[in-house]
Amino acid sequence: MAVTSRQKKILDFIGRYIEVHDQPPTIAEIGKQFSMTSSASVHHILSVLEHEGRIRRIPNVSRGIELIKEATPDNDDEIPLLGVVAAGHPIEAILSYEAVRVPRDMIGRERTFALRVRGNSMIDEQIRDGDFIIVESRQTAENGQTVVALIDGNDATVKKFHQGRNHVRLEAANPSFEPIIVKPAERVRIQGIVIGVIRKYDH
Repeated sequence: MAVTSRQKKILDFIGRYIEVHDQPPTIAEIGKQFSMTSSASVHHILSVLEHEGRIRRIPNVSRGIELIKEATPDNDDEIPLLGVVAAGHPIEAILSYEAVRVPRDMIGRERTFALRVRGNSMIDEQIRDGDFIIVESRQTAENGQTVVALIDGNDATVKKFHQGRNHVRLEAANPSFEPIIVKPAERVRIQGIVIGVIRKYDH
């Protein structure tokens, strides 16, 4: 029996939550996300998902939910879509709990996630507004690599990375945009290296 739309949304939320936090959500966190005031309602849906073979529950554990992986019929895998990143001026990093399907050979060795691009400062690298970039989680980068960088802990941007003596230069791939110079260099944290781009033509 197929799960309902609401049950599927809860299942997807559990998967995205585990991707982001490295642990499953609690009953209360699931209830809060879906405006369910009764924990019994959450328990009922989890019972259905367990019966359908989508999850396994561990008794008497507050985060005792394990996802059971479904066999994918093709060569695609789902990776978390963690929000929006600016190809332009930095914008505030936003976390979401969605997912995108990507070819398995686009998934890096480290944790891999996707971000939706806003802006056209990287068009010479074939990264355009509305594209999804595939990012391999890293904390360091080599000069010239295209990275997702977090400035001052809040503002995310995708740019080409250049490390200076006491600054970082985040360079656009569009002559209309000036590079972003950040001093001191410690204000910049690398979130990952861009390893692929997906473009959808249905908009």
